[in-house]
Amino acid sequence: MNLYIKRPIAIEISPNTAFDDVRIAWGIFFTPWRYINGNSVMLLEQWFRQYFSVSSAISFVSGRGALFIILQALGVNKDDEVIIQSFTCAVVPNAIIARGAKPIYVDINLSLTMDPDKLEKEITKKTKAIIVQHTFGIPSDIEKIVSIANKYEIPIIEDSAHVIGGIWKNKKLGSIGKVGFFSFGRDKAFSSVFGGMVITNDIMFGKKIRSLHRVQKNPSFLWILQQLFHPIAFYIILPLYDTLYIGKVILIILQKLHFLSFSVTNKEKDGGFEKILLSKLPNALAILALHQVRKIKEYNAKRNSITELYIKELSDPMFSFPWRVSSSLLRFPVLINGNRDDLMLFMKKHNIYLGNWYTECIGPSGTDFEKIYYQRSNFPISLMISQKIINLPTYPTMKIADAKRIIQVLQIYARNKRS
Repeated sequence: MNLYIKRPIAIEISPNTAFDDVRIAWGIFFTPWRYINGNSVMLLEQWFRQYFSVSSAISFVSGRGALFIILQALGVNKDDEVIIQSFTCAVVPNAIIARGAKPIYVDINLSLTMDPDKLEKEITKKTKAIIVQHTFGIPSDIEKIVSIANKYEIPIIEDSAHVIGGIWKNKKLGSIGKVGFFSFGRDKAFSSVFGGMVITNDIMFGKKIRSLHRVQKNPSFLWILQQLFHPIAFYIILPLYDTLYIGKVILIILQKLHFLSFSVTNKEKDGGFEKILLSKLPNALAILALHQVRKIKEYNAKRNSITELYIKELSDPMFSFPWRVSSSLLRFPVLINGNRDDLMLFMKKHNIYLGNWYTECIGPSGTDFEKIYYQRSNFPISLMISQKIINLPTYPTMKIADAKRIIQVLQIYARNKRS
């Protein structure tokens, strides 16, 4: 049976980028007077206010920058503590550490979100906020967490970097806590390569965020140019990715020459924080973001269809997904009852590149756990999940036929291992 796919299925490599995105990026690329100036930032913030029915929406160049500003607005400073889950990306604790505070980790349960039964014992007089993460778009048990937070009068920050449009009891995720933030990085629910947004219904708090936003700088023209080049470059790289390694070589060269940026830098892996990520969102990237958020209903419908297909068809005992959430997941997480590295290699041979969030409890691989105050052995569920997890793609530019092919290859692998 020939399982070769000419264009690889690649979950990490600019998965949302379609030809219309490339065309828009190309047009902006050659009109530098639109890099900073224009009304797209205003329109994007307006879209968020209307979509989430909130009083304030303030944009930044990244989700992690948005989180830093939220912490600053909450008065988080040296010797304070902020509670987060123990299964996340390094950029979350980095933002806390950059404020001089300490991240306090709480283990997850099988929903891949914070276990509320383990939360209360971590609360102290130093606790200034609880960050609630909707991992992959799976809603946290926010009802229990809100109850605990209210008991101690601690504000909740919703980390909605993995979701836009997710629902919990008729409320949109991100709009339930005191404040929420979103990321529209290159591999998020929608993308402008870099971007972030703060939303809140607390009028006074929104004004505080806005005042902190005003003093931030715009990113440089060169940095904006670098991000605009990203969708253009990857539209060329992806079809060539497995053709005599041409795409991989082009990618490495462009990164070495700094024509393409990294989603997480080495400094961030070492517990640092990149100050450029506090910048205002430039008009150029807001144009890209606006184009995609206007398709969010279509995007989520596609993700929902693919998610339901995986749940229905992927029934082999080698694969488990105890959360069984049927919704528009950013990625579909699966636990492997076998050799994960062997499976990933098998999939690559068929031009399918699966995701690795989070094959380390705190991703990405190479993060210095000591610098972010993290000890693996303290969080057994996070550790177990990180040793078994893979991510199946649900991105909107893939076809249903691609999802069926992924299922087919996974099933063949499982049968081969049993024979």
